[in-house]
Amino acid sequence: MERLSLACGGHALNSLEDLCEEDLGYADKVWEEELGDDHYTFIVGCRNPRSCSILIKGPADYTIAIIKDAIRDGLRAVRNVYEDEGVIPGAGAFEIGCYNYLMDF
Repeated sequence: MERLSLACGGHALNSLEDLCEEDLGYADKVWEEELGDDHYTFIVGCRNPRSCSILIKGPADYTIAIIKDAIRDGLRAVRNVYEDEGVIPGAGAFEIGCYNYLMDF
């Protein structure tokens, strides 16, 4: 429920008696799907989302764990770039730079 209110911009209420227009959120499309034995609610097109979920499926628990680790590492890298306001080249940057230098030479 917390993620839903963050994604859509609404407020969680305990009863409909307290409902007013400011409590409602917004989404372009909302639908429910059954995937395997589980039911999922998908929400698309929120105006000011502050939360999201990533659905990971795989053939085995090991595969899902590897995918989760890769997503977590990628999100951490993006967060670090945002917080540090800079990027340190890596993952083949030296080889690409060397290639460019050699092509100019």
